[in-house]
Amino acid sequence: MRAAAGGSRGGPAGVPARLILAGVPARLHLAGVPARGRLAAAVVMAAGLIAAGGMAAWADDDPASPAAVKRLLDGARDDLGAGRLSAARSKLVEAAAGLDAIFGEEKPPAAARMLLGRAGALCDELELQGGDSAGIDLPEPPKAADRKPSDRKGADAAPKGRGRSGPAARRPGGGTAAEGTVSFATQIAPLLVRHCGGCHVGGRRGDFQFTSYASLLDSGMVQKGAGADSRLVEVIRTGDMPRGGGKVSAEELEVLRTWIDEGAACDTDPAAALPGAPAPAAAPAPVKVAAVKLEPGEVSFAFQVAPVLLEHCGGCHDAMQPDGNLSMVSLESLLRGGANGAPAVAGEGAASLLVRKLLGVDIDGQRMPLGKKPLPDDVVDTIRTWIDQGMKLDLLSGDTPLATVAAAGRARSLSHDDLRAARFEAADDVWRRSIADEAPTEVVRGDLRVLGNLGPERLGRLADTAAAALGDVAEAVASSDAPPIKGGVVLLAFAKPYDYSAFWENILGDERPKGLVHSAGVWGDVVYAALVAPETDSPAALADARASLVEELGAAAFLARGAPGWFATAAGRAIAVRAVPKSALAKAARSDAAQRLERLRRPESIVAGEASAADTAAVGGAFLAAASGGGSRFKAIASRLDEGMGFDEAFAAVYQAAPAAAFDAWRAKEWKRGGSPGR
Repeated sequence: MRAAAGGSRGGPAGVPARLILAGVPARLHLAGVPARGRLAAAVVMAAGLIAAGGMAAWADDDPASPAAVKRLLDGARDDLGAGRLSAARSKLVEAAAGLDAIFGEEKPPAAARMLLGRAGALCDELELQGGDSAGIDLPEPPKAADRKPSDRKGADAAPKGRGRSGPAARRPGGGTAAEGTVSFATQIAPLLVRHCGGCHVGGRRGDFQFTSYASLLDSGMVQKGAGADSRLVEVIRTGDMPRGGGKVSAEELEVLRTWIDEGAACDTDPAAALPGAPAPAAAPAPVKVAAVKLEPGEVSFAFQVAPVLLEHCGGCHDAMQPDGNLSMVSLESLLRGGANGAPAVAGEGAASLLVRKLLGVDIDGQRMPLGKKPLPDDVVDTIRTWIDQGMKLDLLSGDTPLATVAAAGRARSLSHDDLRAARFEAADDVWRRSIADEAPTEVVRGDLRVLGNLGPERLGRLADTAAAALGDVAEAVASSDAPPIKGGVVLLAFAKPYDYSAFWENILGDERPKGLVHSAGVWGDVVYAALVAPETDSPAALADARASLVEELGAAAFLARGAPGWFATAAGRAIAVRAVPKSALAKAARSDAAQRLERLRRPESIVAGEASAADTAAVGGAFLAAASGGGSRFKAIASRLDEGMGFDEAFAAVYQAAPAAAFDAWRAKEWKRGGSPGR
């Protein structure tokens, strides 16, 4: 955890009167602040402290003085505001060195904590904008426990049971709680079980349950390093919890708050069940389903069955506490069954529970869908026929969400023009969800729709580059005059990295991976590529942008055809390196692949879809570039996917081996040649 924020105030005769903010981490002050406002919030926070007299007079000629560090941080802030990431990073490196020297003093000035907090916030902003904060080593401020007793107010008034002395608590896994810190195993867990166990360990009162340390942390009730602001402490402090008597004492609450302030560490097995937790239910037998090519007349799960299940069953049988423990988020989760067993048996449509429930025949309980009109007979007949035909999956994979499978089914059934109209219209919703308060500029280039928060001229030049990149992709994957992506593709162009981060947070429900500035995917009916727009329109910048666009549009072309993410990502990189050989991406590809392959602990994670996007693009791209020769195999596999062949079958037909076997053979060959992939 980075620095704590604080400040100092000039007192009489220049003696600084300390005004430390209780050791609260800098990031805590920004909790709940939207990504786009974090830098501004950090500046306002620091400005408020300084305005209150938070910066004492220091010698300006001392590079390790608070004043010198403040100037560096001010400069870094201005550089970040202007998008000068390299300049900002250089200043932060110098500021970190100055702070390290300041905190090396016997009594660091209180102002140093405020500066440390600002530095941490600026490092976060640098990462948010796509910069690299590696090597910016901010010091840790001394903790209260590290000071002499005479320097610690109330040092002897530690909460009972805190364990400032005596043996450290052992954890079953062999680790220990650090001496002088609160133990989860011996202090926090018993406290929580005693006061909360009846409702929230053994039960799920108020839709909240934690059965282990790990599930408590996952609940969001504990904010590491921020005891006073954690929801768990708040509901106890206000008297809202626990209900029904047995109040938590002030002393116990202080122990809990201290544990969280110290980082909410775990000195036991994080997954170990707390006393009173229910025994875990037996895991259902795993079910794996791969897509196959349908015979004429067979029912399409993607187009005819998945949309029905999604519309009429998804509300009750979702991922969170599904009725009857039957989840219908994917075909595999459906086939695993629930409390009443498997809902369908291949070849036995009329006897399957799913069909009987839909018809209301020979069942216990009520007819489905619950609380809705019964499904039309022809719809139930279609589901029964699908079961009779073996419950085949015709698109994507068995663990793909039904919404994505249904969208792929629509994509296959609609014409190119109709699908393009639907896709381009659906893209507006993607943008609104990403950046709700900023209407986009729009440019259309044939089968490419570009939305972005750039000026019209700048967006137009980027659209021209993207159209050329889509042409490169067409040459690599499309046969004859067929479009590279049926229904076209949407490009989302963001002016700043924090806009791109908002897209990840609001559309993909995740934080943007560090350093990632372009990607591709499928969201409902929308096949997209997304990127942070280049800062300039110089020939070199546009060449690099074209390579990035070829990579992501190439990935999108295979994602639209139902290929798994690892193959799409790797194929996009291989196509880009061949199409734009003089780009920075292409020039660095060979060495990047070699370095990443050497560092991978499990190289097989590439084709298993378990590696990072960066490793998959570099190593997987080198693998496919070598395995695909001149690139004709990309057209061959795209053609087979267009014909409805499953990916595994298509890959084996084109590459004469399963993905894992082909990858292992390539890797063995490369290491034998000296470990330089893609040479």
